[in-house]
Amino acid sequence: METLLFSGRSIWTMVHGIVLGGAALMGLAAALFSLRAMQSGGDAAAEQRQSRYLAWLMGSVALMLWLTVIVGTYVTFPPYRATPPEGLTDLARYPRSLVRSNPETAWLHSFAMEIKEHIPWIAAMLATAVAFVSMRYRSEMLRDASMRRMTTTIVGVCLAVVAAVAILGVFINKVAPLE
Repeated sequence: METLLFSGRSIWTMVHGIVLGGAALMGLAAALFSLRAMQSGGDAAAEQRQSRYLAWLMGSVALMLWLTVIVGTYVTFPPYRATPPEGLTDLARYPRSLVRSNPETAWLHSFAMEIKEHIPWIAAMLATAVAFVSMRYRSEMLRDASMRRMTTTIVGVCLAVVAAVAILGVFINKVAPLE
C-alpha cells in the first residue's frame, strides 16, 4: 500500500485549522488592535477611512469564522467521529476511537472535542454581531466610547475563545491526526 504525504482528510484539516482558523485569529488580533488604536476627532476623511477599514475587517473576520466553523463541522468532524469495524485493533484511521482508547488521552474527546463542537459557533455569532454594528454604525463606533468598549470586549472574547479552541485542536491532532 502506498503512503501519501498528504491525504484528502489531512489537507481539509489543514485548510480548516491553519488557513481559515489562522486567518480568523489574525483578523481578530488586527480588529482588537484597530479598535484600540483608531481615534475619533480631527480629520473627518481619516475617520471615514478608519471606520470603513474596521467594518471590512470585521466582516472578513466573521466570514472566516463562519467558514472555519462550517468546514470543521461538516467536513473535518465526520471523519473524526467515524466508527471502526468490530474487532479492529489499528485505530489510526479512527481518531475518536483512538483518543478514547487510551485513558491518558480520553479527556481530549470528553473535554476538548466537546468544546470544539459547540463553542466556535458562539464566537462566529459574536463576530457577526460586531461586524453588523461596525457596518451599521461606522463612524459612531469611533466616537461613542461605550460602543467602542463593548465591541472591543466582544472581539477580545472571540479572540480568546478561538485561540483556546485552536490550541485544543492542536492537542487532538497531535494525538490522533486525520490521515
